[in-house]
Amino acid sequence: MASPGIVGLKGAAGRRSTPDLIADALRAAIVDGRIAGGAQLKQNEIAAEFGVSVVPVREAFQRLVADGMATLAPNRGVTVSRLSEADFQDIAELRALLEPHALRLSAPALTADDLARAAATLRAAASATDPAERARLHWDFHRALYARADRPRLLAQIDGLYVNISRYLSPLWQRVGLSPGWVESHMTIVDAIARGDVDAAARLVTEQIFEASGRVRDILRARDGAATGKGR
Repeated sequence: MASPGIVGLKGAAGRRSTPDLIADALRAAIVDGRIAGGAQLKQNEIAAEFGVSVVPVREAFQRLVADGMATLAPNRGVTVSRLSEADFQDIAELRALLEPHALRLSAPALTADDLARAAATLRAAASATDPAERARLHWDFHRALYARADRPRLLAQIDGLYVNISRYLSPLWQRVGLSPGWVESHMTIVDAIARGDVDAAARLVTEQIFEASGRVRDILRARDGAATGKGR
């Protein structure tokens, strides 16, 4: 397993717990492929990497298992979840259910300043060259639109889905770049909210989720087909 490239935790101490910081670093390493799907997470090695005891590492593993980034199996311990078309479809369908609902709750309370910040974040995402940074800004854009839903549990669920979906979107952006009109298509959501057409905005969110899903599924099927061909 490749090192997560973790630096000391002291600078962030006091703001977040040590298990949260470890879990965040491991998630980042999983999303950008430094830790591959199927890799076993060894608590002693990771504890040494962070310079901590195994206790916060064990708690960090529990967080990864809870959000679907890893699995716990008898005699295998904790392993990173593998990428698959079925897993991706599951995530996409949940997004399509939850995000339009969050937007419908939030949109009536969004201000012009909220929409301006969302648009600025979207432009920053489009210009980002680092896939991890682009993934973070992409979610920040959507988070800004859902923030006034006043549903912390709902937003936490969506947040977890974004962490997992980034494992699929980042390789897509690295391989083929953003789809044509990516910024403009996202801005149509902002424009619909600005003119008070919440139904149109929610519909656009759903359409964009499934459009991106189709592109990712094509890549997953091509990958799986190539792997099958090599195994013959």
